[in-house]
Amino acid sequence: MAEGGLRERQKEKRKQAIMVAAAKLFQAQGFNAASMEDIAAAAELSVGTVYNYFKSKAEIGLAIYQADRDLVQAATSKVIDNPPADPVDAICRMMETDFETEIGYLDRAVWSALFGASFTDQSSLSTAFVSDELMRVDQFRKLLGVLKARGKIGAEADIDAAAEMLGALNLWYFMRWLAGLRAGADNAESGILDAEAKATLRRHVAQLMQGMRV
Repeated sequence: MAEGGLRERQKEKRKQAIMVAAAKLFQAQGFNAASMEDIAAAAELSVGTVYNYFKSKAEIGLAIYQADRDLVQAATSKVIDNPPADPVDAICRMMETDFETEIGYLDRAVWSALFGASFTDQSSLSTAFVSDELMRVDQFRKLLGVLKARGKIGAEADIDAAAEMLGALNLWYFMRWLAGLRAGADNAESGILDAEAKATLRRHVAQLMQGMRV
């Protein structure tokens, strides 16, 4: 059993090495220019080994999406389990937790490369992107359900519609961040929410929640 556990750890280590190497190449070269051979060399593995784990660059991109989604879902679930009493505080905490939860090897340039690929010839990445956004909408729905059950928002509030609007707002901040990279406005490693953006986010959330107050 110990030998089996070691083997699984080695497999996971190789998988992570491939994902890290791919992310760095997507950052430096763009998604389309990076080849599986390049990724294998960067990961210090044979091309055959890389293909044993992933059949294509798109599969590597999907694994990156999944790793990020799992991490964000776990972090935001903790907010849902114990949210601040004020709805605006709770929602802002949820979004800040989402944006501040990240895998170390992912930055804005990597996301820009993956996002661009997802809307060109990589339909599987496009599906992953949509799945990511639906997960976030569902997390907002769960949070609003908790707040509603605790009497913090109105009993007649349409939490499905509100969750969809909050998901759209969340995506707007993400897209604004990506657009900053393309325009060269900020450092590529800057976070999604600086102090000014957090203040603006709070104003946006307060406006959306205005009609849902008890």
